[in-house]
Formats: sequence, C-alpha cells, structure tokens
Amino acid sequence: MIKIGRNIRSELKYKEEVEFSRKNDFDLIQVWYDRNGFEVNCDEDFKIEFIKSCNYPIIIHAMLDINELEEHAHKLLKAAKLLNNKDLIIHPICESEMIDSNTVMKLSNEIGKLVKAFKKNGITLHLENNSKRMPIFSNIKDIKTILEKNTDLEILIDLAHVEDYSELKEMVKIRRPRILHIADRRFSVTHEHLPIGEGELDYRYIFKEILPDFDGTIILEIVEDDKSIIDSKTKILDVLEC
Repeated sequence: MIKIGRNIRSELKYKEEVEFSRKNDFDLIQVWYDRNGFEVNCDEDFKIEFIKSCNYPIIIHAMLDINELEEHAHKLLKAAKLLNNKDLIIHPICESEMIDSNTVMKLSNEIGKLVKAFKKNGITLHLENNSKRMPIFSNIKDIKTILEKNTDLEILIDLAHVEDYSELKEMVKIRRPRILHIADRRFSVTHEHLPIGEGELDYRYIFKEILPDFDGTIILEIVEDDKSIIDSKTKILDVLEC
C-alpha cells in the first residue's frame, strides 16, 4: 500500500506542521537533519524527545557532507532508534573536497559502514540521488558503482533531480526504489522543486510506464503554501488511482 508523506516547512512551528499533515491525511512527515542537527522549529531544547512526543510518523532526511558521515552516524542511529524508525534517508553532498572517482569510492566506503551499522539495528538506509548541481551520486555510472558495492543499500529517487526519463529508467534497472521524492521541474532548469503541474514532469507516464505497480512511500517536497501541497497530493493520487 502506497504511503504519502511530505517535507515539513522549517520556518513554521513543528506542531503546526504536524496538525496540517494530520488534517490532510498524510501518512508521515519528513524531518531534515544536517551538521547542526534537526531543522525543527520549536522552543524545546531536546528536539528528538519533542518530535517523539508529538506522536506522528516521521522519516529522517539527513543531508550531510561526505566528510561528516562518520561524525553523525551515532547521532542518527540513536535518533532513529528513539523514534522507532525502520528507514532513514541520507542525502549525500560533497563541498569539503573536489569530486572525482576517488571521492565516489570514498562515499561508497563511508556509506557501506553506515549500512552495516544501521542494518544491525533493523534500520534500512536509502541514499538519495543528486541533481547535476551536486555531481556526486548523480550519474548512472556512480549510482551503479555504489549500489553494486552495497547490496543492502536502497536508492531513494528524487524525481526532480533526474535529467530525463531515460536516466530514470536506467536508475530503476539498477535498483527499484522503495521511496520517492516528488515535485515538478522544468527540464531546462538544473535544480528546482515546483508544485505538481507547474513543471514538465509527466507523472502519469512515470507511474504507468517506468514505475508501474509502485508500492512504496512517496514524499512531496513542496513547500510553497498549503494549497500547493494539498493540490499536489490530489494530483498524484489521481494519477495513481487511474
């Protein structure tokens, strides 16, 4: 059964985002984490405990530099266990060094350590593909290399990061995703996340021809306003129900 979640808006109070999600029947919310910790707008000092107290399903999205992964591994594992999460998203970036073939292997090795540690605790890691703006884990060659070396690693495909449908087809051949990030985009723009229907992605084609019978989790990465989020969810549900 497909679950539909959404990325919270960090400028709004966390409790307000939870209530909006509950009112509009979202199955979960995505909470961002980076080198500074959780991006949760609340007055509490202990954000993990506060998130847990709100009693709403979440998934952690950790955007970390390749050279920050080891430092934050234990913190993320502790948080995931406290929140009873069985899945965790790593969005890899590399701003601390030049990106080349050695960097790709370094990412593969660092992610491999995390995959093993998290698997021992019953947690699956999902590595998110980047757009060409951040050229690591963004092209088919690198994605194939890392996934073949880490057989227990899942790929999270951000459909707004994919260059074209042929690239998406190749990604799905390497490993079918269990989680998708969804937004719209124009193919002439390297990186953007628009409400569904405001770009050029044909989601009917994607779900009927490239990802038929998708039965995982969809996370809307749309933050413009309430109406855009609700309308985007409705449009995706219409596509899935056809």
